Amino acid sequence: MHDVIVIGSGIGGLTAAGLLARVAGQRVLVLEQHTEPGGLTHVFRRDGASWDVGLHYIGEVEPGSRARKLFDYLSGGELRWNRMTDGFERFVYPGLDFVVPSDPIVYQQRLIDRFPDEKRAIRRYFRDIGRAVRWSVLGFMQGMVPKPVVPLLRLARNLLTGPAALTTAAYLNARFRSPELRALLASQWGDYGLPPSRSAFAMHAIIVHHYLHGAWFPQGGSARIARTFEKGIEAAGGSVRVAQQVTEIVVEGGRVVGVKVLDRRGPQPIERLHRAAAVISNVGVPVTFNRLLPTTGPVGAATAELRSLAQGLEGGSSAVTLYLRLKADPRTLGLQGENIWISTDLDHDDQTGQDRGLLAGSPHRIFVSFPSLKSGDERFHTAEIIGFANEQSFAIWRDQPKGHRGQAYGELKRRISEGLLKLAETALPGLTDLVSYSELATPLTIEHYTAHPGGRFYGLAATVERMQSPLLGPWTPLPGLFLSGSDAACAGIVGAMNGGVAAACQVLGARGYPMIQAALRTGPAAIGPDLLSPEKQLATLMNRQRLTPGIWSLEFEVEGETAPFAPGQFARLHVGDDEWRDYSIAGFRGGRLRLLISTRTGGHGSQFVQQLRPGDRTRVELPLGTYSLVPSPHRRVFVATGTGLAPFLPMFAALDTHGQLREARLLFGCRDGQDDLTVQLAGLPLPGDLTRCYSQAEAPPGGVRGRVTHALQAQAFDPANTDFYLCGSSAMVEDCRLLLERRGAQNIYVEAF
Repeated sequence: MHDVIVIGSGIGGLTAAGLLARVAGQRVLVLEQHTEPGGLTHVFRRDGASWDVGLHYIGEVEPGSRARKLFDYLSGGELRWNRMTDGFERFVYPGLDFVVPSDPIVYQQRLIDRFPDEKRAIRRYFRDIGRAVRWSVLGFMQGMVPKPVVPLLRLARNLLTGPAALTTAAYLNARFRSPELRALLASQWGDYGLPPSRSAFAMHAIIVHHYLHGAWFPQGGSARIARTFEKGIEAAGGSVRVAQQVTEIVVEGGRVVGVKVLDRRGPQPIERLHRAAAVISNVGVPVTFNRLLPTTGPVGAATAELRSLAQGLEGGSSAVTLYLRLKADPRTLGLQGENIWISTDLDHDDQTGQDRGLLAGSPHRIFVSFPSLKSGDERFHTAEIIGFANEQSFAIWRDQPKGHRGQAYGELKRRISEGLLKLAETALPGLTDLVSYSELATPLTIEHYTAHPGGRFYGLAATVERMQSPLLGPWTPLPGLFLSGSDAACAGIVGAMNGGVAAACQVLGARGYPMIQAALRTGPAAIGPDLLSPEKQLATLMNRQRLTPGIWSLEFEVEGETAPFAPGQFARLHVGDDEWRDYSIAGFRGGRLRLLISTRTGGHGSQFVQQLRPGDRTRVELPLGTYSLVPSPHRRVFVATGTGLAPFLPMFAALDTHGQLREARLLFGCRDGQDDLTVQLAGLPLPGDLTRCYSQAEAPPGGVRGRVTHALQAQAFDPANTDFYLCGSSAMVEDCRLLLERRGAQNIYVEAF
């Protein structure tokens, strides 16, 4: 039995879990529905390149700051930070291009130089920012300190209210005459998700103040946050368990005593019950009180007021994000890793116009970011373009499973993608020519991976009502249940961390706040012995064989028990330096795990494989993922390039066992005969109907000179009665999906880590 259960592995949940583990030695079980820990701090990868899905920059992590002390303590000092360029933020409007420096004095003067008639108002603005932040901090502190101190903080806060209780628009309209200046000062509203007419000036002030001294980014990317925090949780006997869908918070005798979970690590979900003295929910107020707890009876009555408040605050923004892989370093365009906010007009509150424009391929405003420059990764250059969106525009596809939303959805995504890139090009000429691969995420994508309703990733809307409400904090009306994350404090990474601190303080009771403060003052002590959580296994390399110039077959002996394996699932392999990589399982039987790994990308996984020798040990987590054969009477066509063949090999074995492999077809693409895995693996079951596609050499008899898309284009098929399975390079998969959707294919199955 664990001491505490945390629902959700976002930054707030991991902060609470890490503090309870490191400060009080508590055994904490963190349950994450996704297969990747970290919530909106996790990354996803395509062919070696990676993108940070929710963390784009953080302020106030200079050495010695409160946030830096938290990060250092929870990571044992292992999390490193890169400072962004001095002009870390650029705001682009028609006729106005303004760069924000990493110095508040220079920032003020730059604004005054541009708007000299507004000098007094600008100086007062920065004073009011500080006052509103102090007002907000006094509110957050009430969730952390012992209860006898709360009335004193509340009194002090009331004396500071002032402009904090206004909307951002009300404040700006009352203080500034210039429409340009009002728009410029509101430019960062995307960092908290509400336009000026709806957002609290207090929330606006928090964000502006947060970046007055510049911005930082985790060295190596944001995934290192979860992985370094996790080590401290495991060292105390706890664990971060992925593929765990919490279905119910269990209440007995009026007290929360645990959770029910669907364990989705194996081929079939298994219901489990976990008990603990305390439960912390990091999945937000709406999900916690509307989905995981009864809304009727005694529990419903106890939570009615909180649910009613949350219902009125569910109007936060969602977004679409275009992830770009670049052919060359974006510094060739004169960039240094700064963020660029691009707007076609001055009206931030015209959300209807933004939504219509976005869907039509003509967005009004976007945010452009370059994660590879910020993380210091020189191997793979990447960019992200974000456009805020109304999730209702995508609601008609909500009930359709991810990857099976049809041609109309695909065409909409392509139109949106073209519009985002077109607007970015206006401020960053040459960016389009650098793009080698793109992929769009919509509000449905965010909802699928994070469970945030409607993809509203900032949680409850940052309105004046929210910032003033005494109901929002780490406490709940149910004994044994606490809240962490942004809904317990405020939006943003550090805001969600503060919610995690507050939850940990409340779980520990009156001694919590002083214990945690004392621990932070001691500094980032090294994390204790490297304990292995039950979800991970030790693995010893037994055999390593080069199959092609760039692909290796690795066979590991896995120690301990694992969940049953379904053909198509993947394994997570520890490749050193807190880095894990996902690889499709080419075979797993009797504790022997076989992986096919390409070393062409030159990333962490590639370097690990090249250095690995028989007898070396590492850690694995498996099996994971939902990619599998779908029971069907249809004909099956498999399309693979390179190591994309790996998940199909156990599928072929299963089909062969049932006498169904003969009717399947495989289109396999590679450069030439040296790269042809189907020749190297000819002893394994392969479909008799096999077409080899060589892109850089003449194909063998019956093959195709060209890419697999050429062979697929020539494939005759019944759109309703053919199942297509795609796996390989991201560009190939996207090209094949587009081709099949346009030809009316209804059953397309894609592996996506």
